[in-house]
Amino acid sequence: MATFQPSRHNERMIPVEEAQERVLAEVEPLGTEQVAFTEAHGRVLREDVHARYDVPHGDNTAMDGYAVRADDIANPPVTLRVIENLPAGTVATKRVEPGTAIRIMTGALMPEGADTVAHVEITDAGSEKVQVLEPLRRGTNIRKRGEDMHAGDVVLVDGTPLHAAEVGVLAGVQKPVVRVGRRPTVAILSTGDEIIDVGDAMAPGKVLNSNSYSLAALVCEAGAIPRMIGIVPDTKEATIAAIESALESDFIISSGGVSVGAYDFVKDALDALGAETKFWQVAMKPGKPVVLSRVRGRLYFGLPGNPVSCMVSFLLFIAPAIRKAMGQTSNLLPPIVQTQVSASLKSRGDRRNYLRVRVVARDGELVSVPMTSQGSGVSTSMVQANGLVIVETGITAVEAGSIVPTVLVGPVQTF
Repeated sequence: MATFQPSRHNERMIPVEEAQERVLAEVEPLGTEQVAFTEAHGRVLREDVHARYDVPHGDNTAMDGYAVRADDIANPPVTLRVIENLPAGTVATKRVEPGTAIRIMTGALMPEGADTVAHVEITDAGSEKVQVLEPLRRGTNIRKRGEDMHAGDVVLVDGTPLHAAEVGVLAGVQKPVVRVGRRPTVAILSTGDEIIDVGDAMAPGKVLNSNSYSLAALVCEAGAIPRMIGIVPDTKEATIAAIESALESDFIISSGGVSVGAYDFVKDALDALGAETKFWQVAMKPGKPVVLSRVRGRLYFGLPGNPVSCMVSFLLFIAPAIRKAMGQTSNLLPPIVQTQVSASLKSRGDRRNYLRVRVVARDGELVSVPMTSQGSGVSTSMVQANGLVIVETGITAVEAGSIVPTVLVGPVQTF
């Protein structure tokens, strides 16, 4: 049986920002691979992408309507003769001369002679003749050639996360294959004799292994590949064996076993493996016992066993590491915005506190609605939360209506 040795856990608590800096300093981008652009969503671009030609290829209409000469409609109402119908994807065979118009659909190239598009809403929508009821400035409703991008332009830069809009740009420049960062593999293990897996019979004193599954989901959301190692018994030998089996992965995450209990064996196992520990405690709540070590070239993250502490620690430290490993070059940390709290908040004041809130946009302002329970073991408090209000050390109360810094960890809805 292990004995409690508090002196081995007296490492200085470091500030959150310092911990984040140390994490990112340990991460280097992984290798690259080529994938079809249709499979690139959620990956990180690892090359500059250039436009092959002007987009749009030529001046075209932004609206359904009539291609006209601005001079012809300067004194409405005016009636023009419709000389051709022009669907998108076709090219006019006639020129717009004074007193004429060509009916044109959105996206169609502008015919010669026309310099304006009278949108259908300001006309009588005639087919052989059209009456235009309002004047328009020359160039109205026309998208100019190269307005979106010019041939040779760098339209996406190395290090850009590829979301829906970026995938659309890849399609728009006919980039069928794209170079992206390799997705890190992340080994996940839970420590503790009290942990049982989903499907096992519940018994007094036992705890379901929810952390492994929430961590696996967070790993996927960050763009990496989870690898489930399983539940590790509370022995030094079992912990060493589990960590060794995880060394094939790029990152290793454990939950539990990093506090100062008599049966917390992670530190003993790391010492036995010759790990170089970068930090052991972070001045934050939830999530004080957070470990960063390098074990035989691999980064090891030891997270607390409490579900909320585990998830918050992942969002603040591991998600940024995954982004950098995939090649992302900016916006690695979750964004911090200013929000107005809708209700008063309490904090112990002994260290920085991250309180779960629901951030909503109301009348152009961001409002934080605190979750009912802020306990580090209340996993349901993370279900509706998309923000973490920061309450700094020394502050024990925040009044309703106060403006506070808030970490965004999910999308914001508008009400």
